[in-house]
Amino acid sequence: MSQDEQLAWEARAGRPAAICAFLAALMSIAAGVYLPLALSDNESGADGLLRSADIESSDFIVAGALQGVGLLLLVPPLLYLFRAARHREPRLMPAAAILTVLGALTLAVITLLRQLELVDIADSFVPGTGDVEQQAEDYIEDELSPALQGISLGGSVALAFGLIMTSLNAMRAGLLSRFMGILGIFVGVVLVIPLGVQILQLFWFAALGLLFLGRWPGGRGPAWETGVAIPWPGAAAQRAEMERAQGENEQAEEPEPSPSPEPEPSRPTSRKRRRKR
Repeated sequence: MSQDEQLAWEARAGRPAAICAFLAALMSIAAGVYLPLALSDNESGADGLLRSADIESSDFIVAGALQGVGLLLLVPPLLYLFRAARHREPRLMPAAAILTVLGALTLAVITLLRQLELVDIADSFVPGTGDVEQQAEDYIEDELSPALQGISLGGSVALAFGLIMTSLNAMRAGLLSRFMGILGIFVGVVLVIPLGVQILQLFWFAALGLLFLGRWPGGRGPAWETGVAIPWPGAAAQRAEMERAQGENEQAEEPEPSPSPEPEPSRPTSRKRRRKR
């Protein structure tokens, strides 16, 4: 694909990719708050969880569907960034895109299946005498499918690898600033090792949407406009560019001094005197 064709494609596909990035962030928020709000009046703990899953099974299924849709919405912005980065950085392996799609699809399906599995476990749980809370915890641990847990881990690793490789090479190509590139790598790590900082995932994908739309504060890196790998300018270079542009604007606004009028040539006085008659 030629340079002009690639830049034309990026201009066309940038808006849909940005919309998916924004929706992925919003869907992640919706999935995170839906179930706690729906079960706010229910008991806490493992026993309360099973009771809620048995009585309000539809809420658990809806929460799983929201999480699955949010995961699928990650694919378009990541593939858009992958294609833009690979055009400028051919060393980026196609496996990153393949693993991104497979990981997101796997996690979306497994997330919904695990919610259905929890509903099924809740339906078959019959508490006995003694510590009901401990019985519920043991029952959940025994009944959860190890296969689903292993597949879920595999999907997380695949999606994380694709996200990390795409972020790293996009940063090398100048499509992401150093901050955004490192943050994208960290978001990939969090997919495998939950650290309780999911808010960073929301921020990163929302920031990607702004970047794809060309609304990045201070402007995007020159690699977006040229189609070639150019490092994203650092803070000092951006500051110098802003000062230079400001100086040019001030010079353009200053009125040019009007030329002073040329003095009229003085008439030579005649030295001759009139003769007296």
